[in-house]
Amino acid sequence: MSANCHTQHKKIKKHFDKCDLRHNCLCELKKFSLVFFIAFSVFLIELVGGIISNSLALLADAWHVLIDASSVFVAIVVSYYISKGLNEKKLRKTSGYINAGLLLAVSLWIIYEAIARIFEPREINSWIMISIAILGTVGNYIQHKILDHMHDENITHESVKFHVLSDLLQSIAVVIGGVLIMTTGFNLIDPILSLIIGAVMLRWTYVLSLRIKKC
Repeated sequence: MSANCHTQHKKIKKHFDKCDLRHNCLCELKKFSLVFFIAFSVFLIELVGGIISNSLALLADAWHVLIDASSVFVAIVVSYYISKGLNEKKLRKTSGYINAGLLLAVSLWIIYEAIARIFEPREINSWIMISIAILGTVGNYIQHKILDHMHDENITHESVKFHVLSDLLQSIAVVIGGVLIMTTGFNLIDPILSLIIGAVMLRWTYVLSLRIKKC
């Protein structure tokens, strides 16, 4: 990790470690808002990069990030209404199921597109794929670290962390896939990688649903 990333990490930790969410602190709301801004920015960058590079794996990562942003937006709404005194348990459980549904939808789309591209492979611009995926990895890492310093543990927090952590791993996988395509010229790596990503996301969806059910 670069010195700049390390400095940002320390600043984030110092700020949020001062907050005590037990006393109506709005830090949860602020933190989710910051994560939403980062996630949406990463989505736009990866969407353009995926179209230009013709990489389904990168596009899949972009749409996954958009789902992340959507799940964070739901978390923002939930945090706001909880601060107004509404039923916390019911709201958090509902938001968890919404997030699980979004994750399921995008994973099924990725699997569908991956199978189609296995039969009709496309030329991939690996340089663009790798460069954009690295930016996505950095963005997802920052989001993960922001969420990692939250004091509270609830299903809203857990479901958003699931989204961001799975996307961080996905971004790293896309970088590795891009390197393999660049060194081997085997473009089928892209849809095969996408298929694996979709399957892993289905697994994440199942685990998240079990956690929500136990709440």
